[in-house]
Amino acid sequence: MKDLIPINYESEKPTVRGRDLHEALKVETRYNDWFSRMCGYGFSEGKDFYSYLSKSDNGRPSTEHAVSIAMAKEVCMLQRSEMGRKFRQYFISVEEAWNSPEKVMERALQIAHQRAIEAERRILALTEENETLEIALNTSLQFYTVAKYNRIFNMKWSLAQCQAIGKRLSAYCRSRAIEIRICETNDERFGAVNSYPIIAWEDFLEALR
Repeated sequence: MKDLIPINYESEKPTVRGRDLHEALKVETRYNDWFSRMCGYGFSEGKDFYSYLSKSDNGRPSTEHAVSIAMAKEVCMLQRSEMGRKFRQYFISVEEAWNSPEKVMERALQIAHQRAIEAERRILALTEENETLEIALNTSLQFYTVAKYNRIFNMKWSLAQCQAIGKRLSAYCRSRAIEIRICETNDERFGAVNSYPIIAWEDFLEALR
């Protein structure tokens, strides 16, 4: 059947604009008065229709209504006119098409597709969050021996200074229950030496300043 009136399919269920219905039925009563009278037949907002504001021709917001097809059918019947019967049959055909197995399956596939996209987005967001956390953890858990820290950050400490710093940093970590790792070196003079986390280095050196 040819479209007699614009139908909105963007909501969960198809709706028709109240003012479009009022105009199509050629109702002479002012729209707000007519719609209020129609609501008196037991239609309720949130179930049969919902209200929203839109700008009118003079720029002022006007109250609009998105009317369910079920309500639109009943409203057409209440008009008791040839135009009302014509539009009621039209809304019946719209409702039948909406509830046809093909349309139901089409909507189900669209919902499934949308949910799959949303799930993929959530997984991607979690993956990125985990990668960020992993990078942060890897950065915060980097361990440096005194010699390595001296070399990488160009501290220019002498051997005596390195030994003194090592003793103090070791005591600093133990007093605060900060993990100290044992690191094997290739230098036979030193053998195994302590390695300290970067966060301990930063706090320790800050305390020395």
